[in-house]
Amino acid sequence: MLKALCLSLLLCAGLLAQDTVVVLLRHAEKSHKGDSALLSHTGQRRAASLPPQLGPYAPSALFASNLRRTQQTLEPLSKALALPLQIYERGREGALAQRILTLHSGQVVIVCGHSDTLMVLVSALGHGESFPEISGFDRYWVLRIDAGSGKVTLQEHQQEPLGDREAGPLQRAKG
Repeated sequence: MLKALCLSLLLCAGLLAQDTVVVLLRHAEKSHKGDSALLSHTGQRRAASLPPQLGPYAPSALFASNLRRTQQTLEPLSKALALPLQIYERGREGALAQRILTLHSGQVVIVCGHSDTLMVLVSALGHGESFPEISGFDRYWVLRIDAGSGKVTLQEHQQEPLGDREAGPLQRAKG
C-alpha cells in the first residue's frame, strides 16, 4: 500500500513538472555603434511592437543586460505585463543561466541580450548545438528545457514586420 502511494505521488509530481522556457532576443536597432548607443527611432518602434508578440508567452521574469538599449527594448513589454526588468551584467551570461535555472525552473522568462552574448547564454543553458550568428534585429529564439528528460531544444522565430501585429507567436514558428 505504501509503495503504491509513493509511486502515485511520484507520478503526480512528474505531471506537475513544467518545462523551463527562455525566450531570447537581441536588443532592437540602435542609433549608432558603441556600448553607449540607445535605440534608434526604428528600434523604438520595434520595442513597441513586442508586447503583442511576446506577451502571450506569459513570462514570470524579464531580464535585460546592463546596457541601456536592452532595457529600452523590453520596457514596453515590462509596462504591458507590469513586470519589472531584472538587470544582469553583460559578460556574465553564465551567472544569468544559473540564476534562471535555479530561481525560474519550470517558468517562462524573456532575456534581451546582444549579438555576441546570446550564444554564450544558450550554451550555458545546456543547448549543445551551434547557435546561428546574429546579424539582424527581427528574430527571437525559444529555448525549452524539458522537465522530464532535461532535453534542450531551440526554435527560431521571425518577429512581425514593424506595423503588422496580426500573427501570434505560434504562427511564426520555424521547424
